[in-house]
Amino acid sequence: MKFLSVFSSVALVATANCLPNHHSKLPTTHLYGVEVVDTQLVRDARAVIQNFTPYLHKHSLRTWLFGAAAINANKTLKANIDLELHAVGTILHDLGWDMTPNSPWVSPDKRFEIDGALGAVKFVKSHKDAKNWDAFRFEKLYDGIALHASPGLQEGKNLDSKTILASIGYDNPGARNPAIPEDKFNSIVAGLPNQDITFGTNQTWVWLCATKPEATYNTVVEPFGTAYVPGYNAVGHRIFDLINPNFHQS
Repeated sequence: MKFLSVFSSVALVATANCLPNHHSKLPTTHLYGVEVVDTQLVRDARAVIQNFTPYLHKHSLRTWLFGAAAINANKTLKANIDLELHAVGTILHDLGWDMTPNSPWVSPDKRFEIDGALGAVKFVKSHKDAKNWDAFRFEKLYDGIALHASPGLQEGKNLDSKTILASIGYDNPGARNPAIPEDKFNSIVAGLPNQDITFGTNQTWVWLCATKPEATYNTVVEPFGTAYVPGYNAVGHRIFDLINPNFHQS
């Protein structure tokens, strides 16, 4: 959940590649009423997040499933999406939220979304099926995760990255995004309740501000440090301060 604007499915379709997707014939299964891709790579990505805190595990799966439900409801979009790439990108998008001590996914100095992007790419490159991924596919994966806390930067990006970003935006508090069929939304939330998403986001972003503040200045996370972390002070670290070094707030 990033409280960011979500792309409409119409806008996504408008940017669709006219060529058929060579990843369309993949094994599938059903999860919480939604048909999803079921390759070994996707199953192993799910295993990565299996032992994350319950709210993070549920959030990661809901992100994937909401996105898959929206894709399935739009034949034009589905025909042009790399479904395996979408699955891996959404499932692993918040590796940087892993608060496990000595997490292999969390750096001491990088923004959480960069940790997630680098971690997802590393995961795929170490997998036996990495042979099926070229440089552009890795770039799509990286961008689809790295840009998800930076509103507006998705413009001009490829359809796959945009669809990952849109799916991440679907798991927000509030009303269902209309791109997701109501029956699918209800079945996902029934199986993966979302009542703890606000608490979990607050807890994680406060933790990030407390443990690596330098990676939170000038980001969407910064206000959480200002509000909730004793001693946290972004003044002197912001771009504003660089440009206005002599500014003193009264």
